[in-house]
Amino acid sequence: MFGNLFGSKKSSPKSALASKSRRVNIEKRFSIIAETGSGSMSHVYKAFDNEKGRTVCLKVQDPEKSAAAIARASILGRLSEGDVGLKIVHPNVVRTFEHGDTTKGAHYIVMEFIDGVSLQYVRQSRVLTLAQKLELLAQAADGLAAVHAAGFIHHDIGPKNMLVDREDRVKLIDFGLTVPNTEAFQRGGNRTGTLQYMAPEVIRREAKNEKLDIFSFGVLMFEFFTNKFPYDATDPMAQMRQRINGEPMDITQVAPKLPEDLRAIVNKTLKKNPRDRWPSMGLLAQTLRDLPAAKG
Repeated sequence: MFGNLFGSKKSSPKSALASKSRRVNIEKRFSIIAETGSGSMSHVYKAFDNEKGRTVCLKVQDPEKSAAAIARASILGRLSEGDVGLKIVHPNVVRTFEHGDTTKGAHYIVMEFIDGVSLQYVRQSRVLTLAQKLELLAQAADGLAAVHAAGFIHHDIGPKNMLVDREDRVKLIDFGLTVPNTEAFQRGGNRTGTLQYMAPEVIRREAKNEKLDIFSFGVLMFEFFTNKFPYDATDPMAQMRQRINGEPMDITQVAPKLPEDLRAIVNKTLKKNPRDRWPSMGLLAQTLRDLPAAKG
């Protein structure tokens, strides 16, 4: 079921984390129920943990690619995705239980299994009241606030990285691009993240901090309320030029019937200058819940 993700004993690269945990025979420990996703570096499964007696989300990374990523992270002083997850415990953040290496050299992460769908799917498939939308966004803001409180920048905020379970509880996921919010990682550098949600300072390769996540969250809110993006270019280069040279669309232009106080919140989140945005995600979450519209 896992295919080549296990690697081989003959050629498996040594992981920087090998000394931190025992190697696990993942084929024996986990019973695969279904594959739920895949990417260039990993496959994600719904699985039953035979050792712990629970259903989990199991992420198995490509041996060679994950070893290279871990080596780069070690040189930069950056924690692995699994280590980041272990440090953030919050009801609106997916819970990481453990991570380590398999007996054949692949890296794995064990997380709580969330029986739900993406926030994007919820927006597109359900008719939500304004109060329901505000509650979902406030929960997402709480999760992101927990990431920031733990000392990290998520770096890839968007509706695909937020799941909504059957109880309408939002869970922030995916710490693959997450970095410490420290001087070394605040320097300008690579344009990391998803372009549609990327902050202007990231496009310009300028110094950055957790405010880039707040901008991305603003794009998510704009999209949630209008079904549009605050930048209307579709070509990637044009999108980058808009962020460098222009201003995001005022939500009043496309959603004039939204309450004025809510429109002001979204506009403040999308300010081009990071200093003009909301000071924290915690304050933004509370402000959303305090709106008259949030009370129905």
